[in-house]
Amino acid sequence: MPAVSQLWDEETDVVVVGYGGAGAAAAISSHDAGAKVVILEKDEGGGNTQLATRTFLCPINTAAAREHIRALSFGTVEEETLDAFIEWCSRNVEFIRELGGEVEICPPGPTFPKLQGAEAMVRYRVKGTRGEPGGEALWRLLSQNVERRGIKLRRQTAAKKLVRAEDSVVGVAAEMAGKRHTIGARRAVVLSTGGFEYNEWLKRQFLSGYPIYAFGHTGNRGDGIKLAQELGAELWHMKSLAAPMGFKFPEWEAAFIMRMPASGFIIVDQAGKRFCNETGLEHYSMWMEVSRFDSERLRYSRIPSYLIFDEKTRLSGPVTTIGHGRNRAYQWSSDNSTELEKGWIQSGRDAAELAGKLSIESAREFENTLATYRETCRKGRDEDFGRSKETLVELEAPLYGVPLWPCLLNTQGGPKRNSRGEIMDVWGNPIKRLYGAGELGSIWGFLYQSGGNLGECLASGRMAGFHAASEHPLQD
Repeated sequence: MPAVSQLWDEETDVVVVGYGGAGAAAAISSHDAGAKVVILEKDEGGGNTQLATRTFLCPINTAAAREHIRALSFGTVEEETLDAFIEWCSRNVEFIRELGGEVEICPPGPTFPKLQGAEAMVRYRVKGTRGEPGGEALWRLLSQNVERRGIKLRRQTAAKKLVRAEDSVVGVAAEMAGKRHTIGARRAVVLSTGGFEYNEWLKRQFLSGYPIYAFGHTGNRGDGIKLAQELGAELWHMKSLAAPMGFKFPEWEAAFIMRMPASGFIIVDQAGKRFCNETGLEHYSMWMEVSRFDSERLRYSRIPSYLIFDEKTRLSGPVTTIGHGRNRAYQWSSDNSTELEKGWIQSGRDAAELAGKLSIESAREFENTLATYRETCRKGRDEDFGRSKETLVELEAPLYGVPLWPCLLNTQGGPKRNSRGEIMDVWGNPIKRLYGAGELGSIWGFLYQSGGNLGECLASGRMAGFHAASEHPLQD
């Protein structure tokens, strides 16, 4: 056991780096296991958890759950780690109730109902005040419990380096109010700093498709990845993500998620052609449909794509989810007229005019696409992409359009964790006294189950916090 002779600015048992859902759960778990805890947060706290709209996963702890999540992970998670995740995640509702929260079930549970074991996927939301999103209600519950326990929170304090003595992590060097601030960890450090949705370098290196924007917390820049890499951490799931389609405008750093109020719309590529069943896309995997690379022209020919809709759809409601993500304070107009005036949405009296405004390459191809789609609607059968008959609605001029981009709810990649939540090095050994939680090195290695990240925040945070608190204290 290493001796710690360094003089610290402060000392505690467990240091939690990052104060979102996973960090809060880790801090609560460590505290309740008898450890003294200090949380470091470079911003104000809340992360993507506070911005989430709906549910958390609490699977039924059965062999079916293992089979299902194993399939979603596509062979990227060891059995022991998978078992531990399901064990902790299946007790999420119990944990919420212990904190004083109430939950309600949110069907349907599985995102991929045709896969074996789908019946074990169950989603819940924390009951909040009227109209309060599930993530906001969850965050309010977690943060109140952190405060109630008197856990020390250092806001505006950014971790800059993990301090190591011999082969163990013994503390954190941070920056507080522009000055170096060191915190000793007698037992362990937990990294829960979120993903890398706003780190352009990491996105270019690991993700398919570019550019990929984001809906969530702008502080998610891969800080924990760098901290762990410096100590030789293995990375996993770096190409895994949850990414629907959305709109990105220069005035806002974050994107707006696409949500159509009616069926009078199609999506076309840069040549003006349809390429998918627009109403049948799996929400979290939409990025897969647009990440096709054109090797002849050296570009992603579907990034951006273009959302095309008609007047009836425009008047049916906002083409985005109100109150979602980082931009939730923006009040999108009920008929999209304000956004039309801003120039975010373009209009055209005919296909040629709209193609010109959107920079669609071929107005003729776009006109042909609209004509073909008109015939498809009249026949009531989409022979090209299998769109259901009830969604085949002819588009009536004037037409409207807006560029569509793949946009991250969050990334999943980061330092690899084992069945105790310990961060692993490149040789397959735990980095002693260093734990990880949340979407920083998430268990979701390929396909994403709805509610899975909030569920993982609760499960992996508790697991990491508990095991961190169980470490034998270092000797001075």
